[in-house]
Amino acid sequence: MKYNPDPHQVEAYEHLMANPRSTLFLGMSLSKTVIVLTYLYEMHYREAAITKTLVVAPDKVARITWPDEVEKWDHLSGMRYSLIAGDAKKREAAMNVDAEIYIIGINNLTWLVQKYVKQTVSHISGEPYGPYLGKLPFDCVVLDELSLFKSRDSGRFKCLSRALNKSGVEYRHGLTGTPSPNGYVDLWAQMYLIDDGVRLGETFGKFIDKYFKTRGNGMIVYEYIPNLGAKNIIAKKIQDIALSMQTRDYLKLPELHTVDEHIELSSFDKEVYNSLEEEYALDFLNGGEVTVGTASDLTMKLLQISSGAIYEDRVGDKRATVWHEVNTAKIDALRVLLDTYKEENFIVVYQFRHEIDRIKAAFPYARELRKGAGLKEDFTNWNAGKIRLLIIHPAGAGHGLNLQFGGRRMIWFSITWNLEHYQQTIARLLRRGAIKDIYVHRLVAVGTRDAKVCARLESKDSDQTFLFKQLNELKQRYGGKVRK
Repeated sequence: MKYNPDPHQVEAYEHLMANPRSTLFLGMSLSKTVIVLTYLYEMHYREAAITKTLVVAPDKVARITWPDEVEKWDHLSGMRYSLIAGDAKKREAAMNVDAEIYIIGINNLTWLVQKYVKQTVSHISGEPYGPYLGKLPFDCVVLDELSLFKSRDSGRFKCLSRALNKSGVEYRHGLTGTPSPNGYVDLWAQMYLIDDGVRLGETFGKFIDKYFKTRGNGMIVYEYIPNLGAKNIIAKKIQDIALSMQTRDYLKLPELHTVDEHIELSSFDKEVYNSLEEEYALDFLNGGEVTVGTASDLTMKLLQISSGAIYEDRVGDKRATVWHEVNTAKIDALRVLLDTYKEENFIVVYQFRHEIDRIKAAFPYARELRKGAGLKEDFTNWNAGKIRLLIIHPAGAGHGLNLQFGGRRMIWFSITWNLEHYQQTIARLLRRGAIKDIYVHRLVAVGTRDAKVCARLESKDSDQTFLFKQLNELKQRYGGKVRK
């Protein structure tokens, strides 16, 4: 396919060319992948500035989106890539392929890093010790969905930050449409991977001390509250390398309609809900039980009940897999929607595993989006209109997949707290190529924590929208110049 870039794509490409280390905070469907591949083609084949690039992406995006985009565009003809996936033997073979672009899913990133950057192993104890040695064989790293590294405590952040520092990778680019899903505190780890702490501080502690107050109990922090003016200062600190674009400013997309389907629980079902909320415990006729020790655990269990089923307590070290259906309110609401729109296909988003079992039992034709080899088939069949009801989880299918051709209706069977997952999942339908208006139906059980989750998503969204607005204003004012 011939590539005729839109003005926003040209601007983003020029931003990458001007900044060896940069971030693209681009809204969903603004074609981040082809922009970056165009940049990499230029840097590898014309500038000869880069010899090997590592692209790290969500697993499904790594398997489908990046390879498809390389093969789709005629101006990328001749670009050699290797997909690092499968078992250890296949991953090793993929690393030995002669290519310019190496694409890996985020779940295999630790394996890759530890292959090249590792501690010495004691010949006595067999345990690693001492400093880390080695370096990554790449001079450019692209982090697709940079926000997946927002937690400085995660193993993936610690592993990659250590490797980047040891390897001295000069070219680093991060891509995301959701840079601050939980507020400005999310920015530190992401920016650290790009600039080694130059703009927001060398440690998270210094970042917090400078820009935030904390609310918590002793060493436990419940909330990071930005100091007066801190949001503006943080935006100024990163604006020279952070390009921000919101989708509707550059693309004409169909309207998004969010419809809260309010569901009334029966008096008995509400009594079960209230019993757990008040007493922190439930007993079942088979002898199983649910006991709650903390407020966060209580909220999770209450959300399960509003969804229609609840897991028993764990036994020993085993995960709780036994669940009890306590109501069918949301199953009934799902049936009404399917009957109302008989000619349309639906994506149903779940949070708890028991929801899959219950949905499949009620609607045998429902299909869960598979992993691995089956993913491509499900992806193709959905977009061909062959799947009436596709079940997905936002953590697994919320980034990068183009699902806009198979249907226009999405149902949130239960709602996530995670703004990034929420927005990214909706963007699987609301993206370039969608023609008809998109409808998102949220099943909200009246008088339960469902409403609180919806309200929390809205408050998080306001923070992120403010960041985009500030970066755009600074771009207009300073034109990308560094602000001290």
